[in-house]
Amino acid sequence: MSCSSRLPTRPPRTAAHADLLALEHVLSTADNIVDDPPTPFPEYAVSLPQRTHWSFWWD
Repeated sequence: MSCSSRLPTRPPRTAAHADLLALEHVLSTADNIVDDPPTPFPEYAVSLPQRTHWSFWWD
């Protein structure tokens, strides 16, 4: 398993940008969002602007 953590310096400021960024995250590391923990896509997208730490993992 590989991991990557990021501190967002420019988080999304609009809902449209958050949706696009969340889609990018899903397409590159779907396991991170779908399986651990189970987070529906809309909730994940809405949470991105408030997150101070982004963490990704993949097999």
